Amino acid sequence: MLKRLYQYLLFVCVILSVSTIWYESPFQQAILIGTWVVFFIDYTVFLYLSEDRWEYIKKHPFDLIALIPLDSIFQGAKLARLYRLWRIKTIAKRFSNPILGKAMGMSPQTWFLTSFVFVIVSTFPFYFYEPVVDSFQDAAIWSLGSIIFVGRFSVEPTSFVGKFVIILLTIVGILLHALIVRTVFRYVDYFRKKWSSTEDDHSNDEA
Repeated sequence: MLKRLYQYLLFVCVILSVSTIWYESPFQQAILIGTWVVFFIDYTVFLYLSEDRWEYIKKHPFDLIALIPLDSIFQGAKLARLYRLWRIKTIAKRFSNPILGKAMGMSPQTWFLTSFVFVIVSTFPFYFYEPVVDSFQDAAIWSLGSIIFVGRFSVEPTSFVGKFVIILLTIVGILLHALIVRTVFRYVDYFRKKWSSTEDDHSNDEA
């Protein structure tokens, strides 16, 4: 029960942190700091509980970098914003681990089909509620681009509905990117082990 509640808390942090990309509010700084604190505690606890802490650090280098408040060091506002976006993406990936773990049990076809459904469904609110969208084709391209580029596409939504939908698309895009990366590394590890096994068998045959 506590584990499930903790997972819900992490997912709420994902939604709130991603929403700060699109909404300027008096609570934005509090959300970012609060999410960073939860992220810091989560990383520290898992690091402490790991059997090989150095190996854990090597496996999660971007998480460690995301803990560093570099956005307060950067002089340019653009660099600070880019780093903040990257950190939000990194935190969202880590906090979505329970979802990613379940999704890894599904086929890649299911991932892409689900993403495609999100693109089609989100096209309608973009077309009907966003004044900057002129055609259904533009709305579809905007939806697709928002998933591929994790929300940072050519135009930004102005309506409440558009902003809400693009937050969902941003989260789906982050999850999809993480799934693709994990799948690639899993296949690389599989072929590496298979290659090592073949080399060992070949060496034993020669002996």
